[in-house]
Amino acid sequence: MMGSAKSMATEGRRRLSLSPTAVVLLIGVICALVLALPGVTVTTKSLDELFLLLDGIHRIVTGQVPSRDFSTALGPLAFYGPAAGFGLTGSLGAAMPVAMALFTAILALIASHVLVSRLHPFLAIAFAAFLLLILAAPMNLGDAVTALSFAMFYNRIGWVALALLLVLYLSPYRSAQGSTLKDAAAAAALTLIMVYLRVSYGLVALGFLLFMTTDRGQRRWVALAIVLTALVLLFVELLWGGSSTYLRDSWLAMRQTSADYLQLGVAHLADFLLLSLLAGLSLWRRWAIRDFVFFIFCGGAGLWLLSQNVQGWGIISIHAAAAVAAQRLLQQMDEGSGTREGAFVNRAGIKLFFLAFVLPTALHCAMALALHAGAATVRAGQALELPRLSGIRLADLWTGGDFGGGRWYLSTVDDGLSLLARQDMPIGRLAVVGAVDAFSPVLGLPPADGGVVDLRWSGMEAVSPQRALAGADTILFRNPGDTPVGAAAQYLDFAGRNFSRVGESQHWILFRRNQPTAVPE
Repeated sequence: MMGSAKSMATEGRRRLSLSPTAVVLLIGVICALVLALPGVTVTTKSLDELFLLLDGIHRIVTGQVPSRDFSTALGPLAFYGPAAGFGLTGSLGAAMPVAMALFTAILALIASHVLVSRLHPFLAIAFAAFLLLILAAPMNLGDAVTALSFAMFYNRIGWVALALLLVLYLSPYRSAQGSTLKDAAAAAALTLIMVYLRVSYGLVALGFLLFMTTDRGQRRWVALAIVLTALVLLFVELLWGGSSTYLRDSWLAMRQTSADYLQLGVAHLADFLLLSLLAGLSLWRRWAIRDFVFFIFCGGAGLWLLSQNVQGWGIISIHAAAAVAAQRLLQQMDEGSGTREGAFVNRAGIKLFFLAFVLPTALHCAMALALHAGAATVRAGQALELPRLSGIRLADLWTGGDFGGGRWYLSTVDDGLSLLARQDMPIGRLAVVGAVDAFSPVLGLPPADGGVVDLRWSGMEAVSPQRALAGADTILFRNPGDTPVGAAAQYLDFAGRNFSRVGESQHWILFRRNQPTAVPE
């Protein structure tokens, strides 16, 4: 009887146990559901960035195509992703949580192959939780737990996709039937996601694939991945036709970026040191020039990517390199007596070291995700009292300064709406200069053809007013004060010569395009 009971208990444990693949998928599903089910966007900061996303959704819904009908340094996925969230829910408040849930589910599916096929189960599950929580947590990397925002969501997608691609540097941990095709499909999908999110991530991904052609053991899937990527790029370009504009706008944006690499490196000194320890141990036990180049590539490319982002912390390629180094060490101890365990390097120590490397960020993101889910469920904060935006809530989660700034920003939007409402003539196609267009999505106005999605003062130098305002019937100009300088003066001069000034409020100046003078017959 006792033997029977033990066998039944053992059988029950076997039935309850999950494979690493199932665990990774389960983590992704849980993160996606926690994010999407409340159906509400809660934000504590960066309202202008949120309105930028809503403007992008509005442009897609009205039939505009990125880099064809409007200029942007972001790829089409940065607009079609949120638009898909809106299309599935019909709610601007649910659009971003559902969009990020979709990205989380897709990348969890890819991670279930990439991580499990390359990493020890412990490393695969720990790294999957780390990446998927980064992806799902509605916060910018490096911000406080309470700084909830979907601003610049594309950077988190780019980092996670790049980290998964970098793990493919390793040869398969366990060989599986059809792995060549799966590896190629996963690598191509990750590369395409990055290419069509931001050019910077795409360049790093393509550079990595070219580097991988030096690996004779994995050259088959790498070559197939490059071919698949090229075919999809060609097919999309035939349908889209906006690649040249996208590359031009991205190049202009990258040229404008200036960063202090030394300061960014110092901010990540602890991460670089932890990676150096793992990578150094791996190279010390078995020197390989390709491994050395790979670790340098992860650090250098990650630092360059960070310089392109509005992000104080978060070179996630460092963590991907650490996962590769940890796996190398575990494999070396499995392969022969010459690299067996010792007091200084052993299996348990490597696993715990890697866990300690990724656990703080994973817990940080988990708390932010749980905080957003709780605040969205109880409808914390104040709903935006604007048409179509009742599902978006501005909350004060111990973030008084950000909350006050958000309320002030909303007051400027209300001021602009009041100015537009006082006009007798139709507004037509609206362009907003000096700020994000929060008005077209709210009022359901047609956006200007050939315009620019973001005409805040910081980015206006890259685009001439002739190009940015060519399709506008009405301009809502953020009041630059008595002595405008730089791009503000240039745009104000152009508006004064080609439009009529028809209204003004505390924060805005309204212009309407001059009608051509009729020529008497």
